[in-house]
Amino acid sequence: MKIKKILIHNYKMFKDEIINLNEGFNIFVGNNDSGKSTLLEILQILISGKIDNYSFERQLKASYFNYDIRSAFRLQLVQPDIKIQELPSIILEAYFTDDGNNSEYKGTNNELGENCPGIHMTVEFNPEYEKVFRDMIKTRDIYDIPIEFYKVSWKDFGDNPIVFRSFPVRVTIIDTTQKDYSSAVNKFINTRIASNLASDEKVNLARAYRNMKNEFNNNENVKHLNERIEKDERLNNRKIKFGMREDVLDAWMNEVSIDVENIPFENMGFGTQNLIKMELVFKQNSEKSNVILFEEPENNLAFGNMSKLISNIIHDDTKQVFISTHSSYVANRLGLKNIILLHKGKTSQLTNVDQDTMDFFMKLPGYNTVRFLLADKVILVEGPTDELIIQRAYKDKFNKLPIENGIDVMTVDSLAFKRYCELALLVKKNLSIVTDNDGDIQHNIIDKYKKYLNGYGDLIKIYYEKNEALNTIEPSIIASNSKNNDLIEKLKRVISRKGSMMNKTCEELIDFMTNNKAEWGLRVFDSDESIEFPDYINDAIK
Repeated sequence: MKIKKILIHNYKMFKDEIINLNEGFNIFVGNNDSGKSTLLEILQILISGKIDNYSFERQLKASYFNYDIRSAFRLQLVQPDIKIQELPSIILEAYFTDDGNNSEYKGTNNELGENCPGIHMTVEFNPEYEKVFRDMIKTRDIYDIPIEFYKVSWKDFGDNPIVFRSFPVRVTIIDTTQKDYSSAVNKFINTRIASNLASDEKVNLARAYRNMKNEFNNNENVKHLNERIEKDERLNNRKIKFGMREDVLDAWMNEVSIDVENIPFENMGFGTQNLIKMELVFKQNSEKSNVILFEEPENNLAFGNMSKLISNIIHDDTKQVFISTHSSYVANRLGLKNIILLHKGKTSQLTNVDQDTMDFFMKLPGYNTVRFLLADKVILVEGPTDELIIQRAYKDKFNKLPIENGIDVMTVDSLAFKRYCELALLVKKNLSIVTDNDGDIQHNIIDKYKKYLNGYGDLIKIYYEKNEALNTIEPSIIASNSKNNDLIEKLKRVISRKGSMMNKTCEELIDFMTNNKAEWGLRVFDSDESIEFPDYINDAIK
């Protein structure tokens, strides 16, 4: 069974949300505190009844309830005449695809009344405590949601209690933000020992381990140490001595470590350790798990190691994988149509992304798609020079950089402009593109972007130099600063180093700027003097 959607009612930042899911990959993308980790947590609670390997019921807190719902309840408690008709509740549901093999979990016991297999989980007031609760209300001894009077239940859609041990869907969470995966390494060692040693060989090794410990305990140096300790130390007025502890028969396995390419595992770099540990967890646990939860797979991994991890994920198509990430590389490689965008407890999906656009970003995953999707407004430019000039022009006009007003200026290969236009239409994002006319406005601007400039209002705007003779930003800047002698002299000062440009002609300035794009742009950006900017750049930053 695969999860086809989840329903969330009053859990943390989610008030009422239904999220349709993909059978393969689901990529949760959002800014910090947007709900990515919460969605992974919800899946873990629904399928295992746990958070971080501990019973959810035993960790129940008032803070698990939606903030607005909790605040409204607390406000009722301070009113002169307290009237509480219904206490807040949490409802979480997982709707599964019906493969015909798990009919015992099928029914309509869900909020949507659908006839399918699923899990219905509730956190609700236990009516057995109704009298106690009402008495405490009268004496004003209730200050918050009284979770001590609540009960938690998991039932299938046939209204039967869920037994997680026998439920056919299992979940594994791999959190790369955690640094301790030693249990995964120990499990790998133990299983490999168990599968490669016969019973008599394990007995012989256990005996050798005990002999080694016995030899240590009887070492002359240890004996001398214990003689001195016996004279000077007492615990509970009793003699003590040091020695290797006695353990169970197979305790020797816990002392075994592994070498990777002749390097002890504990001596390897943390990034490599993390990659190996995650690979072990993924291999071991995914063998018995249908659902894999990844928390930020890019965390603490170099680009090469992250690529290896993503390859491992991609090549296992038997699992349903859920990933929270800030990485454009992860999102692009796993497919933009699998992205679920989160913002303040609300979700939107990219399931309708154009196939050509998705293929483009999968083949060239270095593009900053996640950065684009998370920005409030975006200006796309062709190169670092254009980015520096846009930033400086904006700062001159508004006395702050664009990003301080939620506007992200991104340098993108012009071949990708149309791909970003497709994403902008899909998520209804304001997008401005500042581009060169390259000497042919009809072909390079009007024909190229006609799909995006008609019928979409002001969502997408293209800004360019109207004079075809000024085919790139360099001649446009020269033209804007050649209207009088003072302007051109100031431009020369700005882009000079020790007066190097002061005696240059306009043609020579253009030649220098064309061959030193980032350099002259940086000099303009850092200058104490402001130059004139072309009309199309001024229009773009308004």
